[in-house]
Order: sequence, then structure tokens, then C-alpha cells
Amino acid sequence: MKKQPDEQLPQNSEEILDGAADGAAAAGEGVEEVYLTDESTFAERGKPDTAEDGADFNFVNVDSRADASPQEQPSQQTSADVDDDTPVVFSERSAHSHSHSHSRSHSHSHSHSHSHSHSHSHSGSSHHSSGSSDGQSQHHHRRRRRRRKKMKTWKKVLLIVVSSILALTLICGSVFLYLRIKGREELFDSSMNVIVPDTMQAEVQDDGEYIVYNGRTYKYNKDITSIMFIGIDKDFDEENEQGTGGQADVLVLMAVDTKNRKMSMLAIPRDTYSEVALYSPSGHYSGMKDMQVCMAYAYGDGKESSCENTISSVRRLFYNIPIKTYYALDLSGIAAVNDSVGGVDVVSPETIQMFTEGESYHLEGKNAKHFVRLRDHTRVDSSLLRLERQKIYAKGFISTMMGSIKKDITSSVRVFNESAPYSVTNLDASKVLFLATELVTGGSLDTEMKTIPGKMRLDEGLARYDIDEDAFFRQFLSVFYEPMQ
Repeated sequence: MKKQPDEQLPQNSEEILDGAADGAAAAGEGVEEVYLTDESTFAERGKPDTAEDGADFNFVNVDSRADASPQEQPSQQTSADVDDDTPVVFSERSAHSHSHSHSRSHSHSHSHSHSHSHSHSHSGSSHHSSGSSDGQSQHHHRRRRRRRKKMKTWKKVLLIVVSSILALTLICGSVFLYLRIKGREELFDSSMNVIVPDTMQAEVQDDGEYIVYNGRTYKYNKDITSIMFIGIDKDFDEENEQGTGGQADVLVLMAVDTKNRKMSMLAIPRDTYSEVALYSPSGHYSGMKDMQVCMAYAYGDGKESSCENTISSVRRLFYNIPIKTYYALDLSGIAAVNDSVGGVDVVSPETIQMFTEGESYHLEGKNAKHFVRLRDHTRVDSSLLRLERQKIYAKGFISTMMGSIKKDITSSVRVFNESAPYSVTNLDASKVLFLATELVTGGSLDTEMKTIPGKMRLDEGLARYDIDEDAFFRQFLSVFYEPMQ
């Protein structure tokens, strides 16, 4: 069965036509290519009667040209060599242009169909060439667009990170500033009600803001905050009875001068006598009694009320100056607090049990507790000797802790948290932060350890420490007041 003229040619036929057209173009000749599928079609195109008449015609079998080079001219064939079912290329050499050949092909429907396919293939090649250039241009454009998009994304991420850091810094700075302001307000008390005995022959002015003594005027240093440190020899968790809430074996009033960067630690012997408020276990007030100041802690709940009662007795000794802050530590927790700063270096001032006078020790764990608690009960001044060891330990501990704070400001909070299970205090984060920053920044801190002046004696079988009032008052003025010009 013969193929219909309008059927699509095989793919290799189009390739052959392309090659032939290119060869003709190279030779500078116009070629009209006609696909013939049967004799009747050829006749319509004017088949030559003789070989001479058909000298300008080439009959090319499509299949035989599949491997031909585009530059090669197709070989001549006779009509007898063409099978009925084999498409044939009819090429006419003439002086007419390719466009003229294309226009002639429009006069025949079958020829027009194939010639149009050929021209389409040429235009397709041209379109492919221009399309390739356009595709490259679009490809580079897309790359540039993706690059710009990546740069925009990178800039957005960087902007978000920088903004987050700035916001976090601003928040932290604001919190830090707020805590510092809050800490200062809580630590410093502007209310004054200083009371000096008449025997001191001192004139108190403006509730104690000014004191005139020995013809000289002194002004209270409002840059000083006072903190009461209390060392307890009994666990806070034990059930308390009246007078058995524990005793304050260690009493140190710390005067921190933030202006002059000075900290004075005034050790108060536990056997110093002062007026102590008596309370029942239920908190009922039952009167006042002159007794050892260490007993003030016993008349309370073993916690906050015991600390407040101790502060009240100490204030009576110190002419009622403001003392708002306290820190009470169960001495059984000394080991944990000591180890939180990596241990403390000391030199023993006396020989007692495992410690030898003049020897240096690096205290860790239980050894730290033994160093601050041991005493010889056979001696009346045993509490004073122990107080000397406690002062040495306190100075070593503060020096070690200050070194840690300079390396890491948060180490003060770590020590504070480590002591929490063993302590009772009204120190909070704002107070600790203010003190840490004030004591660390701005250079070295001048620290001095003093014991309030007096003498130890026995009174009805009990040790009693009598204060030297004149010497103590002068000491009091040198710590809390400044002489006016």
C-alpha cells in the first residue's frame, strides 16, 4: 500500500534534506527539493521524457543519503531505481533563488507540504541558534538573580543576628542597671538616730549626721553600708525552745565604704555584754536582759527573727547606727562554702590540735570548719584566741573570693548559692550584684580587720568581755564618720 502524500517523513529524511540544502548553498546554486512518493506525483511536476531533458534533475533515494555528508552532492538516479514506496528527493538546478523555489512549491499541494517542512527546518535551525543565545542570556540572568537573592537572604540573616545581639545587650544592660540601683537603695539607709551616752561628752547633731567630739566635728559617711555576719553553732532546722535557738559564735560587723574603697571588719567577741530582748518560742516579748551578745540569736526562731534580734543588740553597742543587712551561716556549712572558692590559705596564730602556730595551711573541707570552730575551754580567753583565727580565715576567704570575682563576676552568685542551704540572709541578687561590682571595679580594695577594744574576765563563772568605751568610741568615729575641715 502506498503512503499518502501528507504523511510525516521519517526523521532521517529531514536530516538528509538539511545536509543537501547546506551543500547547495555552499555551491552558490538554488536547489528546489521535492519529495516524490509515486510516479503520478512526479508526472505532475513535469517528468522529462529523455535523459537530456532531465539533465538538470537528480533523483535521490532518501535512504541511500542517510550517511551522506552535508557538503556532498546527491548522486543521480533513474526513475527505475526508485521504489514505489521509497521517498525520493527531486532537485532542480536553476538560476532562480531559493525563495523563488519556495514560491513555486506553493502551486502544488504535495510539494508545498514538504517544501514548507524544509523551510521550517531551516528557520528552526536559525531559531535554535538565536534561542541558544537567548537561553544563555536568560541563564546568566537567572544566576545573577539567584546571586542577588542569596545576598539579600544573607544580609537579612546578618541583620536579624545583629539586632538580636543588640536587643539582648540592651535588655541585660537594663536589668544590670536596675539591679544596681535597687541594690544601692536597699543597702544604704539615710535614716539616722544615733544615741551617744552622756559619759562620752560628745554632742550629737541632726540625729547623728554630725557629731562634735573633743572640739572637732565629724560627719557620717553616707557611702558606708553595714552588713552583720553571724556564725551559728547550731543547725537552723532543729526545734527551738526559749533560749535554745542556737548561739552566735562569730559576730563580725562589716562596714563597706564604696566611696573610699575600704572595708572595715569589726569583730565582736561573743562574750561582750549587751542588752538582749527576750522572746518566748511563740514570739511573745518578755523583757530585756543584760547578757552575752551571742545569746541574742537564741531568742528567736533560729532564722529571720533570731538575726533581727542579734542586729538589735549589736546596734545598741554601736550607738544605734543603721544596720539593715544580715548574713547568718551555720558553721557546719563552712566546708561547702570554703570549697566553693577552691579553698583558703591561712597561717595559724596558735597551736591547737592539728594546727601549729606559724605554719601555713591550705584549708579544704572539714579542716576549714575545724580552723574556725576549735577552742580550748580550759582558758578564759579561748574565745578571743578563736576569734583571731576567725579573723585570719575571714581575710583569707575574702581575698580568695575577690580574686575569683575579678576573673568571673558571677562567681559571687555561685558562692552565694552554695551557702544557701546553710544560711539565712536578707541579701538578694540586687545587693550581691551591687557589692560585687563596687568591690571589684575601680582598683584594689583596702581591707582591715579590727576587734572592738576591751578586756576579758570571769563573772560568776562566765566569761565576760568589757568594752573600753573611750577607745571604742574613737574607733567608731574613725570607721563610720569623716572629720570636717
